[in-house]
Amino acid sequence: MEENHNKYNIICLSNQIWDFPLWTNKKHVMSRLPKLGHDVLFVDPPINTGRLFLRHLLQGKWSLKRLLTKIKRTEEGVTVFSPLNSHPISQKYSVKHAEKINKISDRIFKDKDRKTVLWIYHVEIKGLENYLKHIKHDFLVYDCVDNYEGFPKYNTPEKKKWIQDQEEMLATRANIVFSTTPGLMERLKKYNPKTYFTPNVGDYERFFDIKNKGFEIPEDIKDIKKPIVAFTGAVDEYKFDKELFQKIAEENSEYSFVIIGPMALKDRSSSKKELGFENLNNVYFLGTKDYKDLPKYLAHFDEMIIPYQLNDYTVGGCFPVKFLDYLAVGLPTVVTDLPTYVPFDTVCYVSKNYDEFSLNVKKALEENSDMKIKQRQEVAKVQNWDGKISNMLNLVSENMK
Repeated sequence: MEENHNKYNIICLSNQIWDFPLWTNKKHVMSRLPKLGHDVLFVDPPINTGRLFLRHLLQGKWSLKRLLTKIKRTEEGVTVFSPLNSHPISQKYSVKHAEKINKISDRIFKDKDRKTVLWIYHVEIKGLENYLKHIKHDFLVYDCVDNYEGFPKYNTPEKKKWIQDQEEMLATRANIVFSTTPGLMERLKKYNPKTYFTPNVGDYERFFDIKNKGFEIPEDIKDIKKPIVAFTGAVDEYKFDKELFQKIAEENSEYSFVIIGPMALKDRSSSKKELGFENLNNVYFLGTKDYKDLPKYLAHFDEMIIPYQLNDYTVGGCFPVKFLDYLAVGLPTVVTDLPTYVPFDTVCYVSKNYDEFSLNVKKALEENSDMKIKQRQEVAKVQNWDGKISNMLNLVSENMK
C-alpha cells in the first residue's frame, strides 16, 4: 500500500454491525486502517433492546464488560461502540449517542493534534442531522456503497422522498463523497462536485491460490457430490433471485448447489421451504460462516454464481464485493446482466436472461482451463483493498488542505 503520511482519528458511522458474519465494504476498509497508524472508532447502528439484542446475548457476543461499556476492541485494533435503544423510536437517542461517541473518542484517540474524520456509511440513521451537529469532527466523508432509494422498504412517495432528502443533505454537507458504482457517482455529483468513483475490490491476498494451499475439506461439504456450484451471501428479498436459482438448480440436476449465508425474507429469518426450495435435493444451505473460514470452502468449490435480480437497487448501485474474491480464487463465475460487470465481461459469464444463465452454468465448467484461471486472477490482483484505501486516504488529504 502506498504510504500516506497524514494520520487521522476516524469515527465511522456504519449501517451494519461489526458482528455481522459477512464482511462488507465498511469492515474491509475500517479493519485495515489501524495497521496504517490511524485510530478508528466504529459505531454500530443503534440496536434496539429487543429480539436482535437478545439473540446476540445468547450467542455470547456481549461480555459483561461490553454490556456495561457498550465497547469492545477487535483483533484488528478497531474500537467498536454499540449504542443501545430501549425504545423503538430511536431518533430521540441520537443526541445522547453523539455525546457518548465524543466521550469515547476523547478517551481512545491518543494523538489529540490529529484531524478527526467523520466517515459515514449510514445515511438511513435516524437523527442524522443531530450526529452531524454534535459529533466533534474536522472533515466529513460520505461513503456511498448502496442505492438506498432502490430498497424495497422505500415503497411509497413519502418514504422515497425521505431517503432522497437524507442523502442529499449528507452529500451536500460532506467535504468529499465516495461512490462504488458509476451510477451512484453521477447521481451524487449533482449534490457535491467532489464526488469520486472508488469501486469495490476484492481480498486478493486472502483468496489467491487457495486451491493449492492444502485446505482440508470442511465436514459439512465432505459428502456433497461434485461438481459444486456455490453462492456466498444473503438469500434476501431484494437482491437474490430465487426463481432464477430454482431454475438453474432444476435444469442442472447433475450439479450440487451450495449456499453459504443467511436466509431472509422481509428482513426476518426464513427457511428452505418458504423460499420454495424444499424439493431441490441438490441444494444445500450451510448457514453463515465466519469470513476467515470462507477460503476453506471456496478451495473445494468448482464454480460460483451471483444470481441477483435486476431492479432499481441492483442496477442503480450494486457491486458485490464477493465477485472479485471469486476471481482471485480463479473460479469460473456466472452473473446476471448488471452494469457493474461490464468491465469484467471477459473474465466472467454475464447472462442476459434466465435461459442464458442456466446454459452458462454448464458452459463455465466445461470451458474452464489454467489459462482462464490465470486471467481471472490477474484481473483480481489489480482490484485490491490496499490500492482502494490508499486512494481514498490520498483524496481525504488532498481535499483537507
